[in-house]
Amino acid sequence: MGHNEGRSRVSAGAVIRDEHGRVLIVDPVYKPYWNLPGGAAEENEVPRETCRREVLEELNLDLDIGRLLVHATIAVADGAPRDYFIFDGGVLSARRQQDIRLQQSELGAFRFAAPGDLTDKDIAPFARQMWDSALLALSESRTIRIGER
Repeated sequence: MGHNEGRSRVSAGAVIRDEHGRVLIVDPVYKPYWNLPGGAAEENEVPRETCRREVLEELNLDLDIGRLLVHATIAVADGAPRDYFIFDGGVLSARRQQDIRLQQSELGAFRFAAPGDLTDKDIAPFARQMWDSALLALSESRTIRIGER
């Protein structure tokens, strides 16, 4: 997630797949769980632009961000709801995968994982429903809304 974690209540991320349908996940150096690439919105930034900027910063990939898969409103530890937007980041060819350069200050590693291989040790409990919903939304060509304000 981005630099202004404390201020922004909006985060955006991308489901980016390889040619085998595995999902690209990243390992943030500052927390125990793997994550989808993405981060916190800057002031007056729309979620799709947040997603594109964060993927570029984190992975060195300038992607055409596709449709919205999930919009989730989740109350986090401090009680204030936070909005998460997950977009379709498309499929990365083997050649494009070679362009990935991790943002060293934030990410320790990346990998492509089959959705069924991700355990609760890999992803944060609150994120599980969002991730599962994003994959369902992808397969069913729809957008899923979770939670409410």
